[in-house]
Amino acid sequence: MPPGPIVEKLYRQIDVDQDQLRLRRKAYRDDDPDSQFARLERGELSLEAYLTWSRQDLPGAETIWDPESAHFLFRHLTVVPEVVERIYQLKERGFLLGLLTNNIAEAWPTVNDGLPIDDLFDVVINSAFVGMRKPEHRIYVHALEKLGVRAEHAVFLDDNRVNLEAARACGLNVVEVKQPVAALEKLEAVIKELAR
Repeated sequence: MPPGPIVEKLYRQIDVDQDQLRLRRKAYRDDDPDSQFARLERGELSLEAYLTWSRQDLPGAETIWDPESAHFLFRHLTVVPEVVERIYQLKERGFLLGLLTNNIAEAWPTVNDGLPIDDLFDVVINSAFVGMRKPEHRIYVHALEKLGVRAEHAVFLDDNRVNLEAARACGLNVVEVKQPVAALEKLEAVIKELAR
């Protein structure tokens, strides 16, 4: 599932100041390469430094990024078995599949525990390990190079509109993920269109 609703639930459980949270969100831009979170996701800022900054910026909010916390986001994400099955089916049909994720290095073991990442995807690109992140143009180019495909033959799925717009600007076909299973139906329609 896209993490947005889970983040909201965790922030309510933690009792993060909602007025301050709204103010932070108004000021935050996903495409700001200099934000503390962007730097964390590119591996330029240590998790400890980020948690210290976040604790001062919006007390409590940092706990969803702390692997030692009961509120660590990645422990609350769920795998949708139907999506995993559909990914395997796409591989069986001969499609090259890549995972392009904005992530933090410390979360990767938890992600890998929950999914057979290397079995599901031909190429795995984690922002924290390559020093670039979505929506930066260069990460889409990097993914296409690793997959060995041209942009017009690739389909990019994401739940973040900023990332989708950036991918589209790079020439990729895009599918917005609001509900994962429904997004896979949209993907099939795009595949049929590209096959014409």
